Amino acid sequence: MKTVLLLSFALSAWAQDVDVAAAKKAEQRECTQCHSLRLIHSQRLSKAAWGKELDKMAGWGAPIKDRELLLNYLSAEYSDAKPVPNDPLSSDGSSKSR
Repeated sequence: MKTVLLLSFALSAWAQDVDVAAAKKAEQRECTQCHSLRLIHSQRLSKAAWGKELDKMAGWGAPIKDRELLLNYLSAEYSDAKPVPNDPLSSDGSSKSR
């Protein structure tokens, strides 16, 4: 019984890793045609707000192939419950530490 539970847990963790990898590829392929990852990763939105953003982008022609995959990834990784990271670059792209 323990072996079955451990195997089930390992397969579940592996499936989640595959989803994250697939979602990152989708993000790269579908979002960076118009946006930098820096812009996307600086956002902190609720799942509903991410859904509205994806719908808006699709309406403008973004080639979103798997909306649910992207929505689940963005709303988990860039949730409004997470703090916005410190940006190491200033608005002109130069290092702030100069």
